[in-house]
Amino acid sequence: MNKKISFLVTIGLCAFKISDAQEQNLEPSIYAETFQATIIDQIEKDKEKTFSMLDSIKQVSGGSIVFSDEDVNIAQRILRIQKTVPLEYNHRVKAYLDKYISRNYKPYMEKLLGLSEYYFPIYNQIFAEQGIPEEVRYLSVIESSLNPHTVSTSGAVGPWQFIYGTAKGYNMTMDSNFDERKDVYSTTYAVSTYLKDAYDEFNDWLLALASYNCGRGCVRRAIIRSGLNSPNYWQLSPYLPKETQNYIPKFIAMTYVLNHAELYGLTPQVNDLQSEHKVLMLDKSVNLTKVASALTCSPDVLRQLNPGYKRDVVIASPEKQRRLVIPVNASMSDSLIYAALNSPQDEVIQQAIAAVDVKEDKEYKEFTKKVAAVTKSTAKKKSPTFVTYVVRKGDTLSDIANKHRGATVTKIKSDNNIRGSHLKIGQKLKIYKGKS
Repeated sequence: MNKKISFLVTIGLCAFKISDAQEQNLEPSIYAETFQATIIDQIEKDKEKTFSMLDSIKQVSGGSIVFSDEDVNIAQRILRIQKTVPLEYNHRVKAYLDKYISRNYKPYMEKLLGLSEYYFPIYNQIFAEQGIPEEVRYLSVIESSLNPHTVSTSGAVGPWQFIYGTAKGYNMTMDSNFDERKDVYSTTYAVSTYLKDAYDEFNDWLLALASYNCGRGCVRRAIIRSGLNSPNYWQLSPYLPKETQNYIPKFIAMTYVLNHAELYGLTPQVNDLQSEHKVLMLDKSVNLTKVASALTCSPDVLRQLNPGYKRDVVIASPEKQRRLVIPVNASMSDSLIYAALNSPQDEVIQQAIAAVDVKEDKEYKEFTKKVAAVTKSTAKKKSPTFVTYVVRKGDTLSDIANKHRGATVTKIKSDNNIRGSHLKIGQKLKIYKGKS
């Protein structure tokens, strides 16, 4: 039986015995003492096993690696966050972990934390649908630092770093208007397909992840050279390219640090992606600048949410729909979004898609009725008023909301496109003050 499962079963049985003793009006102290002794004994055994593991690693490295009591704690924390993908702590992981928690890396790690608030929920949703372990999301951090515009020396692009040929194999579009390798949704689905196939072949998640770095053919050849039968990643590592030998230790170290950010004093850095957003599928072309204006959002934010589009014109049709991610807030109704996306096509779009006259289109007539209705109802409403508040040291969203009558934490976050709860000293907030 798996050691962690065995331990949990032991706890469960002890708890059951105590509860059973209480129901029968028996003295539970003897069971409580047994329960406590079992836990202490298990903790000591775990610690002893961890020390033994680290000692064996020390011997392999010729005694050049020095492990401290904190290394034992780290090794145990890594085991506790392990889910489906096996995570191990050794001198190679330690080397990267020490780097990631160093003072020099703090700004970089905090930037990653901030970006992860946007990217990780998307990864989680798609991986859950596709049956991929959630922890695979940290691989994207190693690949691109969660920057869709990252380009490798081999020409790989996007958050998951697809090269041109591989992207073509997954039917991604790469032309003068659109590079789908930068689309987080399309590429995450492609990664899911790749890793499922790799895991089916190697029956080992770490080897599947390693193959994402060097290719499945590379892993196959390494297995043949090793002469090993069904090796795991650590056994096969010496036969893999140097970059792939470092790839998994980086992945494990990054997984650990981002899971224990608070322990190392890391705070997510604020960015424009930390706001509520909505994913739409377009069946007609739009101009991003005009859409941003209609939605009263920054064109730059719209571009950040849609990094794959090379120009302000998104070319789409019923036959070839395109994804558009837009920032939303509580005051943004479906009617306003409809109006923003269906305004009369401008000259640039008409030239780009050689469209027929939209004024003869039935949908256009329906659109004008809706816009008229929205405009009429909006004119009757009183306009809201806001005040500007500058964040001071020690401020929290609830504190700020309490200082302003009629303000709420939810409203403040919505009006300022704040996704999490982190505030930055000097940050300017728009605070709702009622209607004028």
